[in-house]
Amino acid sequence: MYSVKVLNKISAKGISLFGENYSVGDSEKDPKAVLVRSAQVDTESYSEDLLAVARAGAGVNNITVDKASAKGICVFNTPGANANAVAELVFTGLGIALRNVHKSMAWVAGLQGKEDEEISKAVEKNKSLFVGTELAGKTIGVIGLGKIGILVANGAIGRGMNVLAYEPYPCLNNMMLLNSAVKVVENLDELIAASDVLTAHVPFVLATWGLLNETNLAKFKGTCLLNFARNGIVSKEGINAFLAKNKDNTYITDFPSKDDLANKQVISFPHLGASTEEAEENCAVAAVQELKDYLELGIVRNSVNFPTVEKSLSASTKNRIVVINNDVPNMIALISKVFGDAGVNISGFKNESNGKIGYNLVDIDTAVPPNLITSLKKIEQIIRVRVIEF
Repeated sequence: MYSVKVLNKISAKGISLFGENYSVGDSEKDPKAVLVRSAQVDTESYSEDLLAVARAGAGVNNITVDKASAKGICVFNTPGANANAVAELVFTGLGIALRNVHKSMAWVAGLQGKEDEEISKAVEKNKSLFVGTELAGKTIGVIGLGKIGILVANGAIGRGMNVLAYEPYPCLNNMMLLNSAVKVVENLDELIAASDVLTAHVPFVLATWGLLNETNLAKFKGTCLLNFARNGIVSKEGINAFLAKNKDNTYITDFPSKDDLANKQVISFPHLGASTEEAEENCAVAAVQELKDYLELGIVRNSVNFPTVEKSLSASTKNRIVVINNDVPNMIALISKVFGDAGVNISGFKNESNGKIGYNLVDIDTAVPPNLITSLKKIEQIIRVRVIEF
């Protein structure tokens, strides 16, 4: 029986996949896994039983990933599962800003209580106050070509926009999906200077803190800046300087702050990027499947701190030993020697590394000798060892 603690409301479609071998709920003590959306997860606060944390979403800044790695806890996310929801909201936000929808709706609300004829006259007289501009023909700068950035870039092409894109660490699988009409540039400042609209879709890590700032946004001559990634990617100084340049400039954010709410040039959404029924289901299903594969088979997919490791299971396999180590030389030889010294024949072995963590799946067709696991744990640089029985 695997115990899974759920920290947020998770789609029932995902939860239902766990099955009868799982005990799932928000009150589980000493869980084997944690399933979370936005709640904070400090892996230090959990017992040694915790094996994995899965985020039903892309960002993992609410999880103590470094602490998890040190304890041999695998952290998963679900990249792409909510990409369409976020991309659609980007264009919703653009439409609101460029067509002055938010201003016109506020004005119309002020006509409440008037008669129809008076409303009609007021509308015809004042609609020119809200004349906007169209997306077609404008140049949008897309910063980040992950799952969301690709959809935004391709969607903008479909709307008749000129698209510039910047991605310092391109992923081949993503780039193959990019519309050939998108122009990829190697210099962020070049993209900023040439864009009418800027939208950021990068992960929130140390390297992207203040990626858009007062210095490089000074080159931005456009009127609309969007942030559906995370707070901190656009600096406060950068936002303030951009908005101060022109009273018609607009900042659209999914992460409102006190300053944002006090500024009429800011359109704030309450973190709606992934808030669709479809996205929540997709994320939940993906996160649950990742946890099940890891707990039951030791398979790693979409981990932010462990390497990807997939290995089929032979019908004769009785036990799979998962060995997690710091990625240093000679670990495979040391691990293999322990099995040899114990007189255990290895029927299957898979090793992968991400430069920090080494991850090993060792299959055997016999029972596990009592001293084997103890001997493995004595090896310096071994972080964690567990046995999966079949």
